Parts: sequence; structure tokens; C-alpha cells
Amino acid sequence: MDATIASTVILPWIHYLAVLMMAGGAVAELYLLRLPASSDIVRLLPRVDRFYGITAVLTFVTGVLRMYHGGKGADWYWHNGLMHGVITAFVVASLVSIVPTVRFIRWNKQLGAGNGLPPEADLRKTKALVHVQLTLVALIALLITLVAKGFGGRA
Repeated sequence: MDATIASTVILPWIHYLAVLMMAGGAVAELYLLRLPASSDIVRLLPRVDRFYGITAVLTFVTGVLRMYHGGKGADWYWHNGLMHGVITAFVVASLVSIVPTVRFIRWNKQLGAGNGLPPEADLRKTKALVHVQLTLVALIALLITLVAKGFGGRA
């Protein structure tokens, strides 16, 4: 395969798909958290969260590859202030996602041990964190669009 096609078509396509799937995973988590709590939902949440995590890693990896193998070059991105906003928002979203991940695993273990469903207050707090994740993903999409159009670069 031609290296130009790989870096200008295939890599961006995989990156966009990863972003969409990552957002879809977070939306699926939010949907499940909005349903009445049940043992099926508690068992499903860690699997959906794993999908979210895998696609977040794929998003990160393909994003880094695009920085270094894209048309503008890594130096252009590293000197773009908005790109630093993208990276910061991604790191914050990743850190925020740790709490729901730990809760989903704990709830699943508690359910398996016969300790019942998670408290409603925990569900509400976790739902709020997933909302924060989705908001950050939307912000990242806005910022990266601005970066792609040349905003935030050197004067």
C-alpha cells in the first residue's frame, strides 16, 4: 500500500472510527446507567466500559500516529496551543473514566458475591461522571477540528 494513502486516508479513517466508537461506548454506559438497576445491567457495564477503554486507547494511538505521520508533522502540532487543549482534555477524560471503571468492576464483584445491586446514589454519581466524559469528548472534537483548520498555531 502506498505510504501516502495510508497516512492521509487509512490512518485518519481508523482514528475517526475509534473516536466514534469511544463516544458510542460512553453513550452506551450512560444509557445503561439511566435504566432501572438490574443484575443484567451490572454485569454488562464492565464489558461496555472495556469496549470504551479499548477504543480510547485506539483513539490515542492513532492520534499520536497521525501527529508523527500526518501531513503537518509533529512539530506543527506540538507548537499549537489548541493541540495542548486536546491532549489535556483527553487526559482529564481518561482520569475521570477511572472512577466509573472501578465502580463497575466493584459492583459486578459485589453482585457475584450476593451483595445485591449498587445504591441509587452511586448510580447517580457515576452517571454524572460519564456525562463529564462525554462532554470532554465533544470538546475534544471541537478543538481538534479547530486545530485541523489551522487555529491555535504560531502567529
